[in-house]
Amino acid sequence: MRTLFVFLSMTLALIQSIQAQPADVSSHVAALKGKTFWLKIAFIEVNDGLRGVDAANVLENGEVSYRATFGGIRQSQSQSAEDFAEEVRNIIIRDELMGWSVRVIQKGAKAVIRKAEAKKKEVYIELDKLSGARHAVRLKVNRDNYTIAEVDRLFNVAFAASEAELAGSEETVLLEMNMSIEEVIERKGKPGTRVELGSKTILAYDDLKLIFKDGKLVDAQ
Repeated sequence: MRTLFVFLSMTLALIQSIQAQPADVSSHVAALKGKTFWLKIAFIEVNDGLRGVDAANVLENGEVSYRATFGGIRQSQSQSAEDFAEEVRNIIIRDELMGWSVRVIQKGAKAVIRKAEAKKKEVYIELDKLSGARHAVRLKVNRDNYTIAEVDRLFNVAFAASEAELAGSEETVLLEMNMSIEEVIERKGKPGTRVELGSKTILAYDDLKLIFKDGKLVDAQ
């Protein structure tokens, strides 16, 4: 009997090791199924008409990364949802990938969680089908800190519990004099229009126009 007890204990320990997350974390994540949230980030899927590749990831440091391998060995990766979607569309056109498309749910959308699972190296969150695709995000949890608090921290990067929370989730973009064009684009994103006038460059966004002289920010309108 003692031998059987030891065997069962070792088996249970092995199973827990393989799962790599405590039972309370698994239960906490599973309880998200069926609940409604609002998206703080865009969700993107690259789809060939039959199956899709989810691109949204929340990394351990809280940053969002979009990455996917599709159409064989083609790869794309970006921290910007817009840049990622544009690059994949260009690859699809360039390589004439018939039937492939990019499906995006923009941040701010209301969504219901269809599936939530704590896996060995990540938490997988899948939404009810929107825009004809399932759309999912992967929370890349630190395996040495696989706790409810850590899961919630990463989950809150991608999801808001209410529209009021969503409205306050946008980070302030700080731009300073003499910043380079590259630094501004990194913080503000790609402009709608870029005008080159010799030593003068103008970046036009929906909310403002930025003026650069010799590659340095000198004015905003």
